[in-house]
Amino acid sequence: MSLVSAAFLAFVALTALIYYLVPGGARRWVLLAASLAFCASCGFYSLVFVLLAAVTTFIGGLLCGPSKSRGLRNAAAVITVVLNLGILCAVRFYGVIGLFAERLNNVFGATGSTRTFMLYAVPVGMAFYTLQLIGYTLDCRWEKIAPEKNFFRYLLFATYFPYFTSGPMNSYAALSVKLDGSKDARLTLGRVRDSAIRIAWGFFKKLVIADRIAVVVNTIYGNHESYCGLYVFIGAACFAIQLYADFSGCMEVVLGASHLLGIEMPENFNSPFLAHTIREYWQRWHITLGGWLRDYLFYPMLRTSLFVKIGDGAKKLFGKKRGKKVPVYFALIILWAAVGYWHGGLMKYVIGTGLLHCFYIILGELVEPVSVKLRKKLHSEKWPYKVFQTARTFFLICLGHIFFRAANVPDALAMYRAIFQPFAIDGEWIASLGLDTSNLIVLLIAFALLVAVDVYKYREKQEEEPRLILAKLNEKPMAVSWAVFMILLITVLIFGLYGLGYDSGAFIYARI
Repeated sequence: MSLVSAAFLAFVALTALIYYLVPGGARRWVLLAASLAFCASCGFYSLVFVLLAAVTTFIGGLLCGPSKSRGLRNAAAVITVVLNLGILCAVRFYGVIGLFAERLNNVFGATGSTRTFMLYAVPVGMAFYTLQLIGYTLDCRWEKIAPEKNFFRYLLFATYFPYFTSGPMNSYAALSVKLDGSKDARLTLGRVRDSAIRIAWGFFKKLVIADRIAVVVNTIYGNHESYCGLYVFIGAACFAIQLYADFSGCMEVVLGASHLLGIEMPENFNSPFLAHTIREYWQRWHITLGGWLRDYLFYPMLRTSLFVKIGDGAKKLFGKKRGKKVPVYFALIILWAAVGYWHGGLMKYVIGTGLLHCFYIILGELVEPVSVKLRKKLHSEKWPYKVFQTARTFFLICLGHIFFRAANVPDALAMYRAIFQPFAIDGEWIASLGLDTSNLIVLLIAFALLVAVDVYKYREKQEEEPRLILAKLNEKPMAVSWAVFMILLITVLIFGLYGLGYDSGAFIYARI
């Protein structure tokens, strides 16, 4: 079931109706039934694999409890993590399961290819819930939380339908408290209004911006040999915008649906394209994944004896100040390689979404002393320099997205070379991008609105609340906020790409 569909809206409305009609103690069962039904609607394999992950991590958590021996706890944690990561790699990245499918086809003489089999076998959202459930087991092992003894209570955490396909990622300690508090939630007109605005804004991002700009992206990337110079960068920039509108639009729908049920999800985006550095960009993009990687991979890796030894040796060679950064750089390389692999398992992802960003960050660290002096001379506190920083960061992000969207590494490298080839802009350049003039005007106006909203809520400090727009609307008369909803709804109905003969693409990150 697509999140951007009338079926999903009806499903959420029906779930909310039943949810608020039953007594508070029974609401968990309503959510669990709805979540399992939603998982089943995503495909048989989605339901099977999330149940497998839930069972194994639940048992792993129990065996990691403080009453168990240290050896058993360590073994349970390692086996649980390796098992679930192994299943994720095997299923999601065409490993063991793909080979097994080919053998089945050979044995039974089945028609079709492994690719066809994997199209149906790859569970939706598996990369998200696998990491989330592994985090639960590790929290039990590190004694951050007590193991949950009620399997059905844990199963709701594993399958909670609003975030099942695309996140945002949650810790069990944080979400279980919110699920407990949901029994006291009340259905109010303000709650319905806020949820409706967020969901409508998500549909606007997806149907008006992402799916429309996808026409340009598909035109350029689908026939990249015919484009060069500025056209190639236009394709890369359009894909960056498409990805942001698509993924953040998905999050708006998820957070809006969950808010309707009285359960607040963490924000996953905070105006990322206004970041001044790559490091800041990743603090504002996919925030919950960054938090997971920091807490469960990066910091634990630095605390291992291997990295402590690397640090001690580097301090002797390069001095204390420089030497202490060496293990950090090694950990960053591993971290970003993992990020790239997580996005798809192909080398183009490892480079474009992983190692290239690692290079940006480490290079920024190395040139920081020179950069500090330069910023003083250029008066970096003034807005022209900040605009330059934002433009520079966006440009570097787009270079990485060429790898992300290209079919493979050779195609990405060919597009890089094409950027520096001479090009000419004639009167037909708009038509060559795949959009007619009217659709291009709609896209530019919609994108301008997206930029205006992001600029309005942008804050230098990360602790600022990203829900600024809704908070401001709530200060106005209720008629104003309902008018905003109606305007968004009418805009989506008139300008959204949907209807008979149109198949809105699934959210990009739902396929990761």
